[in-house]
Order: sequence, then C-alpha cells, then structure tokens
Amino acid sequence: MNKASSWLRIVELRNILEHHRILYHVHDTPTISDEVYDSLMKELVLLEDFFPDIDSSLSPSRRIGGPILSKFEKVTHSVKQWSFDNVFNFEELSAWEERNLTFLKKNETELHPTYIAEMKIDGLKVVMTYKDGELIQAATRGDGTVGEDITENIKTVRSIPLVLPEKKSCVVIGEAWVKKEGLKNINSIREKEGLPLYANTRNFAAGTLRQLDPKIVAKRNIQIFAYDIEGGDYRTQEEELVTLKRFGFLVNPDRKVCKDLKEVQVFYDSWISKKNKEDYGIDGLVVKINERKIWDALGYTAKSPRAGIAYKFQAEVAATVLLSITCQVGRTGAVTPVAELSPVLLAGSTVRRATLHNEEEIEKLDVRIGDTVSLRKAGDVIPEIFDVIKELRPKTAKKFIMPTTCPECGSVLVKETVGKTISAAWYCKNKECKAKHLEELIHFVSKKGMNIEGLGERIIEEFRGLGLVKDFTSIFNLKKEDIEGLVGFGAKSAENIVTSINESRKVELHRFLYSLGIRHVGEQTAKDIALRFYNFNAVRDADFETLKNVEGVGEKVAESLVAFFADAKNATLLESLLKEVSITQAHKKSGGKLQGYTFVITGTLPTLSREDAKKLVEDNGGKVASSVSSKTSYLLAGENAGSKLADAQKLKVKILSEEELRKLVEN
Repeated sequence: MNKASSWLRIVELRNILEHHRILYHVHDTPTISDEVYDSLMKELVLLEDFFPDIDSSLSPSRRIGGPILSKFEKVTHSVKQWSFDNVFNFEELSAWEERNLTFLKKNETELHPTYIAEMKIDGLKVVMTYKDGELIQAATRGDGTVGEDITENIKTVRSIPLVLPEKKSCVVIGEAWVKKEGLKNINSIREKEGLPLYANTRNFAAGTLRQLDPKIVAKRNIQIFAYDIEGGDYRTQEEELVTLKRFGFLVNPDRKVCKDLKEVQVFYDSWISKKNKEDYGIDGLVVKINERKIWDALGYTAKSPRAGIAYKFQAEVAATVLLSITCQVGRTGAVTPVAELSPVLLAGSTVRRATLHNEEEIEKLDVRIGDTVSLRKAGDVIPEIFDVIKELRPKTAKKFIMPTTCPECGSVLVKETVGKTISAAWYCKNKECKAKHLEELIHFVSKKGMNIEGLGERIIEEFRGLGLVKDFTSIFNLKKEDIEGLVGFGAKSAENIVTSINESRKVELHRFLYSLGIRHVGEQTAKDIALRFYNFNAVRDADFETLKNVEGVGEKVAESLVAFFADAKNATLLESLLKEVSITQAHKKSGGKLQGYTFVITGTLPTLSREDAKKLVEDNGGKVASSVSSKTSYLLAGENAGSKLADAQKLKVKILSEEELRKLVEN
C-alpha cells in the first residue's frame, strides 16, 4: 500500500465524512445512506490503522458529533453522551470480546461477562434530566457534550413520564422514533403541499422534535424507548431496564440476556427476517456487557464505551472504488459493461463486481474509472452501481469508452433496431462466439431453467474447457467416471452432480422453454406460453398468428419463437435433447382469489423474497409481470421501490404492501 496515495485518500475521506456528518447531525438532511457513510468510515479507519504515524487526532474517526444549530438553546450535558463503535459480523464481534478480556486481564480484573442484546433503533437520541422526580430538561445528543433544549416538545410525548413515582434525581437516555405508517401519512401530506419528503423515520423524528411549535409535535405521535439511566446503584443493564419500566417509561421488550456471544448470534440471526415487520426502523443490535461492575472496570476509549458495541445488520448499500470496467458477452450477444471493484462487504457477502447495464447508463451516472461509487443489492439481485460520490473523484479518473468489437471473438458490435427503437445495448452477432455459447449453457442449467444443482457457472466453464460439455445434450451424457478425479471432485461430489442431472430429466414445460434461451422469452413469458399450449409439440408447431395472440407474448416474442424453431441447427439440437428429457404438461390453475389480476413486484419486502411473493400470487391464480403498464392491477411494493413505484403512481395503479397482499389472499 503506497503511503503517499493512501495519505491523499485519507484526506479526501476525512473531508467528505465531515461534510456528510454536518448534513446528518446538524441539518438532518443527509444525502447519502447510513450504510454508505459507515462503509466510507470503515475504509478511513482501516487506512489510519495501517499508517499509525499519520496524525489522526482531528480525524472524523476520532470525533463524536459536531456543532449545533442555534434554533434552540444549547444545553451542556451533565453526563457525556458516547456513541458505540460498529461491527458487522461475528468475527468482528468476537474480536471486540477478546479486546475486552485482554484489557480486564491486563488490569488484573478477574471478571467474566455475560451480555444483553437490545434492538438498535434507527431514531434520535434524547437525554432527559429529572430532579427530585420531576422532568426539568430534555435535550438532543448533539456532539455528546452539548445538545439542544427540546424540553417543551418532549413534554408532549406520552410515553415519557413528567413525574417519576419516586423523588429521584437521574438522567434517562432514550431513542425517539415514529411509526412507519406515520412517515407514510406525513409524506403524503407534504407531497400534496409541494414540500420535501422525509427520507426515513429517523429524519421524521428529528424534524418533529426540532419543530418550534410543540402543538405540531403533539400531533405526530412521537415514541421514545428508554434504555439507560444514570443515577442509582444498578448491578446489571437488565436491572436498569426493569427499573425504567417501573418508573413508567416505554422500554423495548425485544431484548435477550445471553450467557455468551453464541447466544447473541442466534438472537441476531432471528431478527434478520423479523426486523422489517416492526413499526420502527431497526438497523442492528446493541450488545452490552450486562454487569455494571465490568462496564465500569472497562471504562472508555476516546470515542466509545468499551463494554458496548453496535452489531449492525448486513448492509444492502455500501461504497467502494471502481478499479476498472470490463465487458461481458451474454447468451443473446448483448455486451454488458461490468464494474471491477475494490472488494466490499454487501448483504453478507464480499462483492468484487457489479453490473453497469449499458453505455447509456454509464453516461447517465457519469461514472468513471477511479470513482468512489455507491452500490446496492436486494435479495438475489445482482449488485449495481446507483450513484457516484463525485467529491471523492481523483484527478486521474478516466471516462469509459465502449469497445467497437466483441471482447471474445473480435466481431464488430452493432445496435439492434426494433421498429423505430434503437437498442441501448451493443450486440455481437457472431453465432459461433464462444462467450455466447458459454452463457447459453449457464442459462440452460440455471435455477429457473433445468435447475441442475452443482453445475454452477464456474463448473460449466471448466467442463466446457475440458471438452466434457459441448452442448445441452452432452450435459445428460456426463458420467461419474468423467468427473471423479478432476481437481476438486471426489467420488461423492461427482455422484451428486450425476444425480442432479438425472433428477432434472423430468422438467416442467415452462422451465424447458425458458432454459432454451429463446430471445425475448423470459420466465413469465414461458409460463404464459405453457398455459396456452400445454405441451411442447404444440408450442413448436404454432404459427406466428397463433403465437402473437397469446396473452403476454405479442409480435416480437412470436417472431423470435418462429425463428428459433425454424432454424435447422436448433431443430437438430432439440431432436437429440428430447431423447434425454421428459417434459411434463402444464395444467392451468382455475379459480383462485387473484385470478384475472396482474401484479408487478418491486423493492425489498419485509418477509417474502421476490420468488416467494411471485409464487404466492401465481398459486392464487394471479399473474406477475415485469413492468408496470395500464394493464397492471396492483404494484406490490417494498423498501427501495424505485422507478416502478413512480410509474404506478403516474398510471394510478393501486399499490399494495406485503401485509395487504396476504389479506387479499386470506380473506
């Protein structure tokens, strides 16, 4: 790692993090997500740790909060308000524990901690001071030392007692939040009034508590979960929470006392699928040592208490550096630009590549080689770049120039014209292109196609290179002895692949049609065709007029189907392939509560994957389309819905939540 270039990167990261810290903490108008901010901060910490001789005393990584707006009077906290460090996986959590145990041992403290795991609410920290049992002051966290006086606003919050049941002087810490439904309602009103929308529930809570008129606050149903009390002799964090509840505070019941970190991990895993079902935003767990005696013995670093850590859920958004752009040839010949990235952890896995879709998308984003980019991933969707952090653009950043020839076979690339529309993608038209052939094989064995487990992209490529797989039919001729003994394959793994191949020989009609890779025939179109013709021979023998009148097909798909089946090479392929497989006839589902309705699915749903949601709709007689049109009955929308949501609103298509879909099915 070059020190000079690393120093420049450190300076750039410090500047951009300070800029966004002020937007987030001072103005409550963040322009990047928490996940992207965390990702940039993590990169800075790693660089500073790698070069400890570089002065980091004024770095954003060493500071807590920042300057305060003068809209409310400033308040100096009687108890300093710390923030927790973050970890993102069990390995980092274990390292935190090891540091604590080493610290205790070094200080000759023979104590053995247990843990308490609490929800990390995505809200606004509030510090409430009680004197002789009466609320005398409430303030925002601010920079940890100085906050803003919001006492009159907090008095309107019904979950906060104005008088404690005991004449006790103490400081209570809580997290202010609003219900997701409340955010939806206020944004609906603000949209009609032409006002900017709140980005999330945290922004809504912060914006509400900084209203100068307490009457407005009273109408917005702010809630506060209390989680800490300073002033009193408590043996454990759990005892503090029990006391807070006894005093009349709202305390989040979703917590667990754990004897070790393995129990913490089980609790963490259980909330990955449940977190989106709650009324409030949750972005992880706060893991604390339960025993106050050990907490006090560990003390604090310059930034944080040693005895607590924020164990954040895996980000579906992150930032990293675009190292280069390569081009990948797909089975249709479309040449797709692919971003080669500095590795980054995203949604639980390390991402090194992301799609850039096409040349027009690159120009629209103005993304250049060397840029720091924002990535996102939802479910099984391929990671994509959706933004460029231009403040971090180096002077050496280079614009990408799309190649004019196929990177695999050297053929001249062309754009396709359908009617008056010119394609955004460039295509290789060489039928013998090896890259296209490889992608066809990968598509054939994929989960939505023949679903042959064990024959992933890497193995298909390896088998093709060895001459074991030449076309679709050759896959079914693979024998155990062909595979056993190859690098990475023993008797059992070879047997498993052959078993998977044999199990795939009986295939549903729509899967078989999809696996053939016929141009414009996607998964849903294959299902529409299968339900109209019921058997493969009927599909193969259908003429253009018959095909184009099938719902969901149209002229473009009909032309593609007729051309595919008329091709002599494809006819020979099918003749040999049909000797290896048995195609089960499609049986149209009759009835169902969703029959006659067309759905489009977008965003990340609380509990259902995209495939599960699709299955739920189809099992109840409904149809799922890929894009919103005037024929769409419902848009099933989750978080990060994107352009489909805007299309649905424009066309006045009814928008459903996952919960509303379930009610349609169950009622």
